[in-house]
Amino acid sequence: MPRLTAGSAQLLVGGGGHFLADLDLPGALEVCFVRSPLPHARLGSIAGAGASAGDLDLEPIVIEGPGLTPRPWLALPADTARYVGEPVAAVWAGDRYLAEDLADKVEVEYKELDLEEPAVLFEQTFTNGAVQAAFGRAELQIERTFRTGRVTPLPLECRGAAASFDEATGEVELWTSTQIPNLVARGVAAALRMDESKVRVLVPHVGGGFGLKAHLFAEEIVLAALARKLGRTVRWVEDRRENLIASAHAHDNQVRLTAALTGDGRVVGVRAEVTSDVGAYSIYPFSASLEPATTAQTIFGPYALEAYVFSARGLSSNKCPVGAYRGVGMNTGVYVTERLMDEIAAELRIDPLELRKRNAIQELPATTHARRELDSGDYPALLARLEDSAGYAELRREQESARSQGRLFGIGIGFFNEHSGTGSTDYKSRGITTVPGFDAARVRVTEEGRVEILTSAAEAGQGHAETYRRLAEEIGIEPGRVDVIEGDTRECPPGSGTFASRGAVGVVEAVVQALREAAELDLAPGTDVVKTIDPTQVFPSGAHLAVVEVDPVSLVPQIRRYIAVEDCGRVIDHAVVEGQVRGGVAMGIGDVLMEEHVYGADGQILTSSLLDYLVPLAADVPSVEMHHLESATPRTTRGSKGVGEAGVIGAYGAVSNAVADAIRPLGAELTDLPYSPARIFAALEKARAQ
Repeated sequence: MPRLTAGSAQLLVGGGGHFLADLDLPGALEVCFVRSPLPHARLGSIAGAGASAGDLDLEPIVIEGPGLTPRPWLALPADTARYVGEPVAAVWAGDRYLAEDLADKVEVEYKELDLEEPAVLFEQTFTNGAVQAAFGRAELQIERTFRTGRVTPLPLECRGAAASFDEATGEVELWTSTQIPNLVARGVAAALRMDESKVRVLVPHVGGGFGLKAHLFAEEIVLAALARKLGRTVRWVEDRRENLIASAHAHDNQVRLTAALTGDGRVVGVRAEVTSDVGAYSIYPFSASLEPATTAQTIFGPYALEAYVFSARGLSSNKCPVGAYRGVGMNTGVYVTERLMDEIAAELRIDPLELRKRNAIQELPATTHARRELDSGDYPALLARLEDSAGYAELRREQESARSQGRLFGIGIGFFNEHSGTGSTDYKSRGITTVPGFDAARVRVTEEGRVEILTSAAEAGQGHAETYRRLAEEIGIEPGRVDVIEGDTRECPPGSGTFASRGAVGVVEAVVQALREAAELDLAPGTDVVKTIDPTQVFPSGAHLAVVEVDPVSLVPQIRRYIAVEDCGRVIDHAVVEGQVRGGVAMGIGDVLMEEHVYGADGQILTSSLLDYLVPLAADVPSVEMHHLESATPRTTRGSKGVGEAGVIGAYGAVSNAVADAIRPLGAELTDLPYSPARIFAALEKARAQ
């Protein structure tokens, strides 16, 4: 078994974690990758490498589906490197230091090529309602273009994998720090032309994933191929520079929004043009559709529109591929929506909170303008709770006083809904056929009477063990009898993995049903129950508020107060939920205020270390005041929804609006994230020049 996670939180806090780099692998060879120093280059001879494309005979990974243009991705490119950091060869040695020295000595013949023209890897259009009529009768139209910065998930533990091959059985055993063990097994098997049953994936403790580790990576494929080729155990552990330049990036989006309004500020129609830079390849398993499609579907999600039209495109570039990162396109969708709402409020001189009250969907369930089937909730109640919890009227009076003293004092609101527990139907409708969309749980009782819960998920800090044990306790099973096992494709039932907050929906539903059936069998030793769930998407929601003061000299924003009102359905474990929200808020603060991957005009990445890629420190993150509404979804037995991404999503709206509000009296307008001192300075200079 890869691990028993009962009590894992205490184990990890005590320093007892067992991560990929900690695996005891006697005689293992340590692998290092030779990476392209150029963003676009023709590959010639490679001298001194242990393995390159011609040595491993791998199949490329290809994702096909509606709106997608296939772009084959070979784990080691045969002829062309397409981004700085792309692995082009591998070397190995008895220790990591020697392997790194060998990698430095590999000579690769590169012929530098011009940067490629962007290719359309994904394209989608959508119309709902009488758009022309809505815009035709509008009393006012307002248009803005917003950009989100290119960022990276940056888990504390970088990526890593170890592999061995059993010649007798023809089986590859792959240990990897991943969120999607079954999908990795499927992808590796396809790349190696093996039957999926011959690839066993195991997951040790994972030191954070945040969506980054919900992909199949070239390095995992190469490790499995090397183990088979060499007949030896091999291991690769990523360093931070590799992680920054060559893992996966996220959120590099531009959105042009036009809203049609009535005189009292009601938004009746919206046009959206979403363009995403998705990097060099369509990443497995989510594809190049992930950011643009999710962004477009999220725009104006909690608001009642009459008409909506969007175009969404994913364009290639000679940059690191873009994949999943906590909140994916929902961050961008909420950011552009909430910023535009504040611009509307300023234009019409309506209080921002009042504007949201006028436009919020009043009753649920409801179908949105993007044809999303909202399940449960009370949006007016969310806004009312936020108003009351924040002491909103008093905050505005405090702002007036601060501004009279010349202080740059801003208040920002982030109002949103998000999807979680995405099932097979939803993925197929978005053209993603590489994600099964179902989840599963297995409950078995040992001869000693211990209850084992095995799931298709993979723990990466979400508190799965604590949550499942609480569910067991609710039906009368002593928590001390329960062990939780995840991350073994041989022992655990197959499913989608851990991402998009699906744990509280499909996985929890499978656990609840399996536990109940096992209890009906009186939990007799030998009991073995498996439940597989194809969940129906549910929609958590929230309303966040941030108070920000911008230093008038340094232009550094400081968050003075942060309030989060969350509705994630029925709460199973308050400590787990609040930990997820607080961590998410911290990540959102980083993305909004400081984090950004920057490439030069020549395609070279300029942010290859943590000296250049800035992340928030403890002093940058305020205490988060938490409040909950609980609207149990009828789509799960337990009534729970997801909450893993809510904090990030809410912060994208609340923090950005607070900073923009702080400098609004100076006539400056912010549109491009991050809202760093440099961006604020540029906005102020532009305002002064007008």
